[in-house]
Amino acid sequence: RRSMSSFYQSHRGINGILRYIWIGDHLPPPIRVAMDELDAVEEQMTMAEVQLETIEILIERTLLESVDGPTVASTGLSDEDRNIGDPSNTDRIDLQKQLFLQHPELKKDIALFSNLLDKLAASIDAINSQSDDEVKRRKKG
Repeated sequence: RRSMSSFYQSHRGINGILRYIWIGDHLPPPIRVAMDELDAVEEQMTMAEVQLETIEILIERTLLESVDGPTVASTGLSDEDRNIGDPSNTDRIDLQKQLFLQHPELKKDIALFSNLLDKLAASIDAINSQSDDEVKRRKKG
């Protein structure tokens, strides 16, 4: 009894069950299109996660290589820019300079990653939810 009711609910009632038997898909065509678009965005998000991991590994490797402190000379920033009263900010600026000097491609990688995230967000926003709760849930998730 429980499996029958869960099957009924997961296939959107009797109409969904009939559509599944007749057409082979329990979702109406506009909702299927939205779900397919969300699946495509999900695949791209997986690729973006790999790209983010690559950037994180490069940053972590640079941090490990600079355990003894920053290896670059003074950055030439004014006292106000360096915020001398806050040593952690100074260290962060020095480390950032060192990171970008050792790996100049990192700026490009971060910019491309940011652009990819913007495109993914725009793709998700462009998907019409058709007032369907499942599509809305997937768009938010």
